[in-house]
Amino acid sequence: MNNRQISIVISFAFAGYISLVCFNNITDYGSNFSFVQHVTGMDGVFSKEKTGWRAVDQPYLHHLFYISLIIIEVCTAIALWTGSIQMTRHYQSAPDVFKNAKKWVNTGMTLGFLLFFGGFIGIAGEWFLMWQQSEWNAQGTAFSLSLIFLGGLIFLNQHDS
Repeated sequence: MNNRQISIVISFAFAGYISLVCFNNITDYGSNFSFVQHVTGMDGVFSKEKTGWRAVDQPYLHHLFYISLIIIEVCTAIALWTGSIQMTRHYQSAPDVFKNAKKWVNTGMTLGFLLFFGGFIGIAGEWFLMWQQSEWNAQGTAFSLSLIFLGGLIFLNQHDS
């Protein structure tokens, strides 16, 4: 396989993955909503007396946070599917045309990275201290997904000869 073929396969794989994430979050809203409630409520942090002022206890804000995550995931999926199709359509085009077809995939990969690194590691992990919680800690998964999205983004932006 050449770099263009690999890029197309990778982009479709990411689009499929994030689409499954969206599907699960929408069709099993309650399971992952519970995760958002517990993380933002800071249920299991070590020193809630010192950091508890950050906790969010209003259910409508939990729904707002969770729906925002789903919207970002859906936008990520749409960008990745659009870019994957564009790259497939321009597979045999000139390098600059194929590179331009990658813009949607680049957008989707960047959104995915921002979601998992900025959202889960940054906001959930550090602001809501998710790393301190034994039951509601997704730091490892978020870190892995951040690196996977970043790795995909790096590969897709290699020079096309």
